[in-house]
Amino acid sequence: MLTKSVVIAELDKQLLTKLSYLTTNLEQAIVSRNSDTKSSAGDKFETSREMAQIEIHKIENEILKTQQFITDLASKASQLIITDKGAFLISIPFGKVMVNTTEVFCISNSAPITKQLVNTEISANFEYRGVTYNILDIT
Repeated sequence: MLTKSVVIAELDKQLLTKLSYLTTNLEQAIVSRNSDTKSSAGDKFETSREMAQIEIHKIENEILKTQQFITDLASKASQLIITDKGAFLISIPFGKVMVNTTEVFCISNSAPITKQLVNTEISANFEYRGVTYNILDIT
């Protein structure tokens, strides 16, 4: 059975895996940038280092975003809404997560479908973008 705690645990696990992956990539990018030796073609060297620095900056931003997701997931209230078309965790905007064999869409409070989801009761229907959803459970 799909429960909010199981979904949050899987999402947290995926976030920590992503954070580990990003940290490894950052370390490799820094080593690569620092090991780049200056050649006789000075402009080429400077361009190469600048490109590496841009990549490092992108990875650092992604790490900060992932860390914020982890913090938000642990500290903010979340709601799991199960419909006949799939499950939605209203918490952080992470996208699709597979939990056991069920797709769970992790969305934020500002996602367009969220208004429809939170303003509907169990066994009620709502339509979103031409698709009718039936609410099966809310936790």
